[in-house]
Amino acid sequence: MQLNQSNFLKFLIQSEPGKPAISNGLRAAFALGVPMLIGQLINQRESGLLVGLMAHFVNLANVGGPYQIKAKAMTQATLGITVSVFVGTLVAQVPVLAVVLTLLWGIASGFASLYGNAGANVGLVVGISFITTIAQPGNLEVALVRSLLCLTAGGWAMLLSLVMWPFRPYDPIRLALADCFSAIANYIQAFVGKVATTENILEIRKALETARTALGTLRIGQSSRSWINEPFLLLIQDGDRLLGLIVALTELLETHFQQQQYYTVQQLVDDALEQISVILQAIAKVISRKPASIDLGNLKRIYEALKEQESLQRKAIAGSETDYTTLVAFTNLVLTLKKLIEQLQYTAQTAKSLADRSKMSQRDIDRLLLFEEEQRSPLSLLKENLTLDSAIFRHALRIGASLTLGVILYSVTNLPMGYWVTLTIILVLKPNLGATFKRFFQRVGGTILGAVLAAILLATITSKPVLDIIILLTVFFGVSLIGFNYGYSVIFFSIFVLLIIDIGHPISWQLAGFRVLNTLIGAGLAFASHYFLWPNWERDRLPSQLATALRECHKYFRDVMAVYQGTKERDSSIISQRRQTGLAIGNAQASFQGLLREPKMHQELVEPVMTLLLYMGRFNNAVTVLAVHLEHFRGTVPLPELETFVCQISLLLEQLADSVQQEIPPPPLPDLEETLLKIQPYLQALRTARIEELAVNQGHTPIRQAVIDYSILDLEIEQIVRRLTAMHSAMVRLTLAN
Repeated sequence: MQLNQSNFLKFLIQSEPGKPAISNGLRAAFALGVPMLIGQLINQRESGLLVGLMAHFVNLANVGGPYQIKAKAMTQATLGITVSVFVGTLVAQVPVLAVVLTLLWGIASGFASLYGNAGANVGLVVGISFITTIAQPGNLEVALVRSLLCLTAGGWAMLLSLVMWPFRPYDPIRLALADCFSAIANYIQAFVGKVATTENILEIRKALETARTALGTLRIGQSSRSWINEPFLLLIQDGDRLLGLIVALTELLETHFQQQQYYTVQQLVDDALEQISVILQAIAKVISRKPASIDLGNLKRIYEALKEQESLQRKAIAGSETDYTTLVAFTNLVLTLKKLIEQLQYTAQTAKSLADRSKMSQRDIDRLLLFEEEQRSPLSLLKENLTLDSAIFRHALRIGASLTLGVILYSVTNLPMGYWVTLTIILVLKPNLGATFKRFFQRVGGTILGAVLAAILLATITSKPVLDIIILLTVFFGVSLIGFNYGYSVIFFSIFVLLIIDIGHPISWQLAGFRVLNTLIGAGLAFASHYFLWPNWERDRLPSQLATALRECHKYFRDVMAVYQGTKERDSSIISQRRQTGLAIGNAQASFQGLLREPKMHQELVEPVMTLLLYMGRFNNAVTVLAVHLEHFRGTVPLPELETFVCQISLLLEQLADSVQQEIPPPPLPDLEETLLKIQPYLQALRTARIEELAVNQGHTPIRQAVIDYSILDLEIEQIVRRLTAMHSAMVRLTLAN
């Protein structure tokens, strides 16, 4: 693994973004605690515990969202658990049949992730129910009683979640949108602090996609269109537009105003960015129903100060073409800030309309920005993935095979509480090796620590009521932390498991030791199965991810430049393509991060891939500056040699994509500098003519519009050439390292 000792512990204990799910923890404690209490009152402690456990499993299938989605998932989980417990109880007496059905149940459990997060959760709890039940055989009467208790548990869980618990169907989309604006604010703070990375942009892209998916889920669950969907859709659109404007603003500042002579401009823009960050955080609070005041007064004052600086720069030109080039960049910077202020005003208005449930004034909605998956039948989706080319199918086979091997192993060796082996397998095994590797150590470490703590508790506390309270607390903390930090969650669940076993069968240090041993065996089998059974290496996926990102960069560049060439009108498809390009680059970055966690990763690949991804993002930023400027583009006389330049860049991007996908060296760079030299004289002539017009106070003229149209292009195509040259060089090193 490419993790040194100093970073290894940090890697394992690092928490996921967000906060512990306190509400989920409370609901889980209620789901378990009430049946346990009733069981004690009627002297059916073990039955009450079974109902509580199965109610907890059904609650795990509750992934939030609209009422219909939650009810459907929980109903499926209830029926699946009931069937699994009934069948598992009966086949447990026939070892061969139990092994065969474990294979089938495991494959089905893995395949359930085809149907989204809800499907994955349902598959997980159904799989857990089966593998734990086959370790506890019984006759038909026992199977029927257990099944009835499972149905009771499902009814109780749905009563708690769908009727008694506060129902807020819009909370997921509100929180997702708030995360979007907070992520943009965090990126701004990182940029001002000189610590911004591509990870910040990736975080924003993930947040935007989460919001789109949440809105798509919300709309699927509604029988009719709700007016409240409109503000949500507008806020997603606003988040995308704000990201584009901020990228353009920071790109202009970094590229053209880093010299000491522009210190005042730098400070003013940094102050503006600080204010924008504060405003975005306030908008995020308003969306999530928290008190906040949105005030753009300071930002507008900074904008006026920048306009004054621009006016001073305009007066100081004195016939200098170099100064005029800087003025063009300055003007675009001021215009970009103006558009940011206007966009923030719209966004603040929309956020406030959510808070007071008022209908907003009409605004154009870019429907292309809403992510809505094509609704396909479950059967057709299943058929499409019945191939080893499908990562989900390989993962399902891996789960089925490893669970089967685990059942055979603990049956042959007569391991006490052997189902802990298979339980560990199904919880640790993930579709990619990096996630499995992390869960391997989190599961093992959490289990060992939890087993030690449980044994200490049982040795020092003899009061059953106190132990029952501790059981409920461990469930509360275990569920609350499961999405925040899996390792911490395992500690509490390990204590919980050992304490509930002690309810009917007092345990010892020896049994706690078996819990640790079985966990080690299960985690080892999960890791080995990922390594040897249809491995899904990021090393094999990364080339295609990089190629896809390069081709999306090409599409984005092509669409923007088509407007400058006069072959296309500016429309919302450019914004949509910017989103697709950002997602593709994000996917490539995520694949690269997975590669870093894999064994046998060649160190010599790291630098060229990092460089390629870095300059791919910067290339995208330069194109975004040009895309933002299209609002002021009026399509004057086409720029000579621009078509040649666009063709050269397009061909180069396609060649780089083919090169990385086929793992072959790229062709030599075209002579881009020569093309730039042919474009620049025309632009210099325009600037000279415009300076002469300024000398005689000529205002709006065709030459002025031509300068507005193309001067920013002159500034950015040079950056595009530099960044593509760096990408080409990185590609050469990458192919040599393979």
